[in-house]
Amino acid sequence: MRQPSMTAHRILLTAAVVGTIGWIGVVAIGWQLASTSSATLGFDLELLLQAGRDLAAGRSPYAPELVSGGAPTATELFYSYPPPVAQAMTIVAGLPSVAVLVAWGALALAGLLVVAELLRRRLSPDRPRPVVLAITAAGAPLTLPFAVGLIFGNFDVFFPLLYGAMLLAVLDDRRRRQVFGGIAIVVASLKLHPATMGLWFLVRAIHERSSAAARMVVATAIVVGLGIVIVSVLFDRIGLWAEYLQVVRAGTNAVIVDRRNAGIAAIIAGALGGGDPMARTLHVGVALTALAVTIWAAWRRGDALEGFAWASAASLSTLPVTWYHYPSAMIPVAIAAWLRADQRSSGRVRTAIVAAAVIAAVAIAALQLLWVAIGLVILAARWSRQVRPSDAAGAPPGPARATV
Repeated sequence: MRQPSMTAHRILLTAAVVGTIGWIGVVAIGWQLASTSSATLGFDLELLLQAGRDLAAGRSPYAPELVSGGAPTATELFYSYPPPVAQAMTIVAGLPSVAVLVAWGALALAGLLVVAELLRRRLSPDRPRPVVLAITAAGAPLTLPFAVGLIFGNFDVFFPLLYGAMLLAVLDDRRRRQVFGGIAIVVASLKLHPATMGLWFLVRAIHERSSAAARMVVATAIVVGLGIVIVSVLFDRIGLWAEYLQVVRAGTNAVIVDRRNAGIAAIIAGALGGGDPMARTLHVGVALTALAVTIWAAWRRGDALEGFAWASAASLSTLPVTWYHYPSAMIPVAIAAWLRADQRSSGRVRTAIVAAAVIAAVAIAALQLLWVAIGLVILAARWSRQVRPSDAAGAPPGPARATV
């Protein structure tokens, strides 16, 4: 086995130092939040755990006022996931919340590293595994949407794993990758807005009639999705789904113009001095545009990675609310672009990715910049595309590769 070069040793050392500082910062922030009376550490995960506890005790996980049609605010804390989430959380609902939060974050990081390794094998197998994993692990706490998700226990910390599985389904022609990609669509769609990724695969299946990959992803998603719904109904009762639909209906009247909401319509309405009626009207156009971009990306973008990047970005804007941690979904695209770039494009690809991370960090105080960071990741994917005719989209790399 080839020994790491001196350059690789320096990269590993730098990643170890930077990553240690970054992870110490995340843990320190979490520790500080845990010691305050506001109990903001892991608050999103706590909603899921409480839903599991309620269901285990025979109570509905949904707030009665929402079931009765009351309109929530966009930032109000309430359980709004489909019933299968609460049903799954009954398994761990009896465990201490902090222990579940630590395990939650560890699984999310492990999923990110697995995706990075699988992308390395597919796109840049000559690149040393320790280097790729070290850079990924060091960059994770510095990617603030992901780090914030870890601190608050958001479900979105699994987006790198789930969107990564979808991406691998189009970059790798092995059947199991496509099956995992279909499952990933269903699991991610528990947040509703990632469901448009299924549309992207469906359009690809229609457009690329000779390719069975997209059809397998779509078929798997349909079978798994129906299976989960059937098991959910058998596990509990159809009334739980009826309550969920009432909560979704109540959510359509939610207050969404809020400084913490990065939704495009909400940002525009707020800048114009408008309120929620204006934002809801504007969002009709935003949602239709997101669907159009998804279809266009599947039909017109010949490069699988760039098309996936456009579709992933569009999936973040299909609902009127876009939280700061949503762009964690773009991490697999950034990793794939970095790994795929050759020596001619690696410099500007890395620059775009680093700039995206920096701007995303600044966006915590100016949410409009979050879309700039997302755009830079799409640009990195486009720049990383191989221009040589022999390089097919998603094919294993040729000899002209960046070494770090």
